[in-house]
Amino acid sequence: MAATDFDDRITRIAAVALGAAIVLVVVLLARPAGGHGGILPASLRVAASQDGALAVSPAAPKPVLEDARLRPGSVAGGELRLRNQTGERLAVRLRAEPTSTALDGILRVRIEAGGKSVFDSTLQALRQGTGDAIRLGPGRATAVRVSAWIPATEATGYEGRHVDVLLVPEEGPAR
Repeated sequence: MAATDFDDRITRIAAVALGAAIVLVVVLLARPAGGHGGILPASLRVAASQDGALAVSPAAPKPVLEDARLRPGSVAGGELRLRNQTGERLAVRLRAEPTSTALDGILRVRIEAGGKSVFDSTLQALRQGTGDAIRLGPGRATAVRVSAWIPATEATGYEGRHVDVLLVPEEGPAR
């Protein structure tokens, strides 16, 4: 009988150790990622509309940038081309039309054209348009770089949020 008691004791110790290991694995897998609030990242899709004066590539519905895993500290980027299809020099500003205000004060956006920054602020501010204009001569084109990120200092407020943004060009005569 002594051998049976010993075998039972070994079986119980092995079962407790296995149970503790399973609990530890479940706890580690359930932790929030990166210490930034919840588990779900933000999702962002940016497209650009086209009108008669400007050719835009890629034009909506194709995205300029798309990121479904946006977290604090990560950066999403993309590029589009603007071409002046008129015979006049144009000053072009871009304005955001987001589908939601969910990321307005959190999401930062930078727009660069010709190596020069024309906008660097929040998505909310981009609703008013870029302050600086992109100047295009007749038939001329330029690459426009769009970057978006959630600052690393943001702890919450972005989790599971999804926003589609349409960049709308607004052109006027360049002086």
